[in-house]
Order: sequence, then structure tokens, then C-alpha cells
Amino acid sequence: MKILHLATFLQGGAGRAIVDLVHEQHAAGHDVTVVVSGSGVPGYGNYQAYLDELIALHIPVRLVDSMFERTHARNLAVVNALDQMFAIGQEPQIIHAHAAIPSLVALLFAGSRHGATAILQTMHGWGLVKTSDQVATDVSVLNLVDRVVVPSAHSAGILAALGVTPTRISMVPYGVRPEAGGVFDDDHQTQLEMTRARNEGALVVACVGTFNQRKNQTLLVDAIGRLGDMPILGVFVGDGDQGTLREAIAAHGCGDRVRVHGYSRGARQLAAAADLLVLPSRSEGQPIAVLEAFCDGTLVAVSDIPELVELVDNGLLGFTFRSDDPQDLAGTLRTFSRLPASTRRLIRRRARARYGSRFTVAAMATGYLDVYQTLVTAVDGRRRESPAA
Repeated sequence: MKILHLATFLQGGAGRAIVDLVHEQHAAGHDVTVVVSGSGVPGYGNYQAYLDELIALHIPVRLVDSMFERTHARNLAVVNALDQMFAIGQEPQIIHAHAAIPSLVALLFAGSRHGATAILQTMHGWGLVKTSDQVATDVSVLNLVDRVVVPSAHSAGILAALGVTPTRISMVPYGVRPEAGGVFDDDHQTQLEMTRARNEGALVVACVGTFNQRKNQTLLVDAIGRLGDMPILGVFVGDGDQGTLREAIAAHGCGDRVRVHGYSRGARQLAAAADLLVLPSRSEGQPIAVLEAFCDGTLVAVSDIPELVELVDNGLLGFTFRSDDPQDLAGTLRTFSRLPASTRRLIRRRARARYGSRFTVAAMATGYLDVYQTLVTAVDGRRRESPAA
């Protein structure tokens, strides 16, 4: 099958899912091309490691501006680039867009080729800072593409509540690869410190994700500051501006019990070295870090927002604490530190089994292929029924 992926950027957990999906499709013999925006802006941009992975696999990758900016001229520049990339009659069978602006670009390109291509969009997460006009535009686009795919039932509910036709929505969970891999040189010292802290009896917790208000890392800092003399080491791993996080560390006086590692290619390995992965997020899609923890045997504690409660199956696969409540998170950390080894082993086994049955890369690729085949069949049917056919 000939597949074109369009994305704003390859960044964070969504970027990881896209790269792994593309890798799996390429390995299965599909003709896959990736087009992403080339120029980043503060807080948004491609991870070079993700681009390098695709290039190493000889998967065509094009950087074209822009599918991030909501600017007609720059969006049309991508349409023109696609027109140059694909000769008439050689269009991809599937355009897989990974945000609303890439979907808009796909609709313009496919329209210029008289609908020869099926379009689906994965909604990786619904931003919290969209204007009302942006929301209306994005919902309209979602109702124009052939199918909308979400990773979780809660995400499907969000889109339906916003006005996306429910029958257009399919669910394909993310998948992650089965191994954490080795330690990168930049991470070695941090991992040694985590091991040393655990050997000395401290609870080692990791918090992985871009530093921002949505991920809400400062809640964990506040909770650590409330734990008194309890031995604990919190390790924060992520890209983005560290200013607010470091201000919170200073304000709560816990600099000796917190390490800010920053961006790491080995974020998964660092999380796997912790006793507990903590996600204090205010909003999520389906965080890759939690799925990796399920696979790697790291227990998780998450805020009780619906999308995370769904993921940990109401506490069966992890622990929950009240969102934006540092005292409740502190209590959860203290309770966790006293859990018997047998209880921890039981939760790990459940989480690993859920990973194997639902969250593998192979399962994700199969789920998308099923959607692709349905859409391609529908497009072929439209062609046969067209008076111009």
C-alpha cells in the first residue's frame, strides 16, 4: 500500500508513535513517505533522533513549511510540494494526517487530484489553548476527512462532544516496542544516582514529559516537598523551558531530593530505572511513557483525569491521585513506599499482560491497516460510481 504521513512535527510521545508505526509499515513492505514541518517554534519542533531513525531505514522524509502555522500561504506551500512529489496517477492510496492542519493540507491536495486518495487523521491530543475559531475550524476539518482515529475511548468522547460525527471515529491504541534498550552516555550519571538512591533505601520516582502546564510537573515537586524526612529522589526528564519547574523546586526547598535531567533520547531507560513513574497531567491523549512502563515493569501513579483512569483501568494497573492535589499525591507516594513486594509484582504482571494484549507496535499497525483497507475500498467504490469513471 502507498502511504503518506503528514505531521506538524515528530516530537514527544505522539512522534514516537508515528515513527514506530512508519517503521512497522515499512518493514511490512508498504511504500511509506513522511512529510513534516521543517522550522520549529519555541516549545515545538522535530526531535532529530526521530528523523535520524527514519533516515537510517531509508524511509523518504521531507521537511516542508508549514503544517504547524495556521497561515494559508505556508499551508499551500506544502500542498504545492506534495503536487511536485506525486505525479498525476501516482498519488498515495492513504494520506495519514496527524493533526488538523496536516488534514487540511491533505484535503486540498486530494481535492486537486479528484479524490483519488483516502484521508484519515489521528487525533493525538486535544490542545487546551485553542481559540473558539480554531476549535470550530478543527472540528470542521475532522468532519471532512474520511476517518478520525483516536487512541482511547475518552478521546472519542471528547471529539463527539465537540461535534465530530461519532460514526466517523475509530479507536486504535498506541503501541510501544518491547525493549527499553541501553543507556545513553548523557544519562549514565543520572542512572547511577538513581541506583545509589534506591540502594540507600530511597523511593526513586521519575516524571517524563515536556515541561509545561499541561504535564503539571510542579505538582510532583510540591508533593515531594510535603514528605518531610521520607527518603525520596524525583527525576524529571523532558524537553522545554525548565524555568517554572526550577522555581517550584526552590520554593519548596527540595533541591537535594530532585534532579532535572532535561531532554533525553533515553527517557524510557531512565523511567525503567525508577520504582515509580508519576504523571501529574491535567490533560492527556494516551501517554507513551505509561505504555512503556507497563512493558518494562515500572509501576505508575497518575492523576485521576478520565483518560489516565481509563489507561490504568481504575487502579488495576497502577495508582491514581486527585488531580492538582499535592497532598493526595504525597499520600500516594508514602503509601506506595510501604507496599509489599508481592503487591508490586502482581500489578507489574497485570500491566505487562495488558501491554502484550493491547499496546504492542504490531497491534497498532494491524489496527491502522484494517482502517486503511476499509477506506481504500470505499474510495475505489466511489471511483466506480463516478460518472467520469
